[in-house]
Order: sequence, then structure tokens, then C-alpha cells
Amino acid sequence: MMVRTALKYILIVVGLAILYLSTSKNMMQQISDARNDNDEWWGSHFAYEGDLVGMSYLYYEKKFHKPGQRIYKPKKCDSGKGVNLVIWGDSYTQYFGDTCFCADKYQYGRRYFSKLDYTLDSSKRNILIIESTERLVREYFANNRMANEVKLLSYKNVLSGIQRYYKQVNTAAFSIPDVSMLFNEHINQNIEYNLFNYNFVSPARKMKAWMNYKVFNRASGDAVLSDDADRLFLKETTLKKGNSGYANPLTNEEIDKLIAVFNDLYHRYRNAGFDEVYLSLIPNAVTIYQPENYNMLIPRIQQHASLKMKCIDIYTVFRQHPDDMYWRGDTHWSNKGADEWLKIVNRILSDTSYNASL
Repeated sequence: MMVRTALKYILIVVGLAILYLSTSKNMMQQISDARNDNDEWWGSHFAYEGDLVGMSYLYYEKKFHKPGQRIYKPKKCDSGKGVNLVIWGDSYTQYFGDTCFCADKYQYGRRYFSKLDYTLDSSKRNILIIESTERLVREYFANNRMANEVKLLSYKNVLSGIQRYYKQVNTAAFSIPDVSMLFNEHINQNIEYNLFNYNFVSPARKMKAWMNYKVFNRASGDAVLSDDADRLFLKETTLKKGNSGYANPLTNEEIDKLIAVFNDLYHRYRNAGFDEVYLSLIPNAVTIYQPENYNMLIPRIQQHASLKMKCIDIYTVFRQHPDDMYWRGDTHWSNKGADEWLKIVNRILSDTSYNASL
């Protein structure tokens, strides 16, 4: 009886410790730095072949492997006018460097992982791009939390009154409280990583993945096979429930609420000093390759009559020319897909006939 009681308390302590580690962003960074790409039994292999390949343990299926790394060539630009570019994005844009853009200055912040204290310069075109993968739009932009995560640090060559006005806008009554220190949006993935993602269990997972794929024609883990079995999709994007699902019903009321949030953010950052504010929604791979039953989230936002922001429309480009725009075994666009997006962005940055009153 004493042994059972002691074991129960040990499990409780271990569970609380894992919960704490999985919630703390600093601790998770230290853990991942120590474990990722470590060959020891307690290490964790990073799936260079593609994140969906890693999720499904289909390492031996070469057709799902990424053909190469994300390498983006420097852009040759002659913009004719200085540009200060600020991007608030996610994993789709985090690997772009300043040489990718026709801009004199480039500032970047990754949603969910960091905040962004940007600077502005009135002698340049100050441009903000709000980029988001489709599966996160309905959750993240359900409110204006971005206003608490992307803030003005300094403004060169302007009166301090602009800064005072921005502070007034940012502390308006309808701003949401900052709770990022209490919660971690990746808690579920972190718990799974800390409990199960170890090299010593990989052989068993690979065997299970092989059986599922060869015998039952399906993928394992958080990945699913496309209908033609030619690529992998992130499971949550294929579901008919949940905010990430491309087929989850979407009402006009929810669209209107999203538009209201986007318009609020547009006015905030225009008032803060940006000359232009753009919205860029990156479609899920399943949206492009299996469009049946799509709830039309992206076109309904981009074509909404009340939307104030201009859109960087990569959805239409991908729908018209879908070949090789996404890796077959990764959630992200390929180098070709990323280059198509960069072409659109750099055309905007190089356009010297912009209208500052937009």
C-alpha cells in the first residue's frame, strides 16, 4: 500500500514537472537545443526530409522527401525609394533574410514565438505585411491580440506626438490583456515531445508507420495521405471540425468578425505611422490540392467589400499553377512557392507610385 501511494505521488510530481517544462518557452528552448539532432537514446531526430515525414515516420518513402534546403537567392532591386519593411509572420516567412526583399531595412517577428518591437522612419516608405498560414487565421485573428505583440519601439525623424498617439491607441479599452507569460500555444506538441519523442522509440514507430502505409494505405501520427496518395497533409487542416480544418463550416458572421479585427489592426498601424499595411494569407496545402468542400476562407476574406487592407494574393497564383508549390512531405511551400510570393512582395516594394492614403 505504501509503495502504491509513493508511486502515485511520484507520478504526480513527474507530471507537474513535465507540464511546467512544456509550458515554459525558455525551458523548452533549452531542452530542444540539447535533444534535437542528438544521436543518444534520449535525443530527437529533426526531420530534414520534411516535417510531415517526421510526424508520420515515413522516412523510407523517398517520394515525400524534400529535394533540398530552403535557399533563397538575393534579389536584384532598384526600388527608386527607400523602404522600411516590417513582417509579422510565421514559419512560412521566418527563413527570409533582408537580401530577399527590395527594402533598405527589414524587421521580422514570428507569431507565437516572439514579440516584435519595430522602428519606423519617416524618410522611407514604412510597410507592414501581416502574413499568416491559413490554418491559424481563425484562432489568432479572433481578437486583436496582435496589437499587444507588435509595438512601436522608436520613430526616426518625426514628432514625438505620433508616439503618444500610438500609445493611446494601443491601450484602448478593447485591447486584450497580455497572457503570453501564463500560456504556451504549443503545449500539446511540447508534452508529446517530452513524453514520447525519443530516439529509442523510433524503430517501433517506423515499423508501425510502415504497416499503416503498406497494409492500410494511410499515414500515421499527425499526417494524412492525400486522396491520390501522392503527398502528405497535416491532419488538422483536413478535418471538418476545428478552426484549422479547411472544410469546417464558416459563417458570414465569423467572416465579418475577422474583417472587423483586420480593419482595426489596419487603422491602428496606419495611425502608428505605416504608409501601407498588407494582409497575406498562405493557403493550406490541402486547400490547393484537394479543394473539394473548401470553406473558401481566404477568398471570402480577400474579396470582402469592407476589408481595408490590400491583400498579397498568393492563393490565386497557387490555384492556377499548383505544381510543385509545396513540398510533398512538409507543411510548407517549396522554394518555388516561396519565390512566387517574393515576386509579388518585391513588385509592391519596388512600386514608387504608391498612394500613401490607402
